[in-house]
Amino acid sequence: MKDYKPSERVEVTEYELVFYVERGCGLAFPCDENGYIDVEKMYPPARANYEDALKHPEKYPYAFNKVEKHVGSYREPASGICNCGKRIELYNEYLGGCECPYCGQWWNIFGQELLPPERWNDNGELDYDY
Repeated sequence: MKDYKPSERVEVTEYELVFYVERGCGLAFPCDENGYIDVEKMYPPARANYEDALKHPEKYPYAFNKVEKHVGSYREPASGICNCGKRIELYNEYLGGCECPYCGQWWNIFGQELLPPERWNDNGELDYDY
């Protein structure tokens, strides 16, 4: 496998401008760390809610126009370029291996080429009686 990239954890930081009626109940809009929202890119219903919230601060006694930071993470799967030339994700589809959706070649999650599962025995090992 060419250009193998191991799995990695990716941290994501997002910000929301919130208007809470009560704890956990209200409106939230994606924004930058300063609370800026590009109103022109908002969907019309979200824009209408945002504009209504700004016009009626009395509806939001718990929090009005407050920026909240949310930090999370996810695991980016391993990947590499298959023998067919396509970049594929490597994941545990079957007993630690996965099949290239373009050419059918099997790989493990470390980018090592495998024989197809029909050549394995019941323990997931190579079947030498084939």
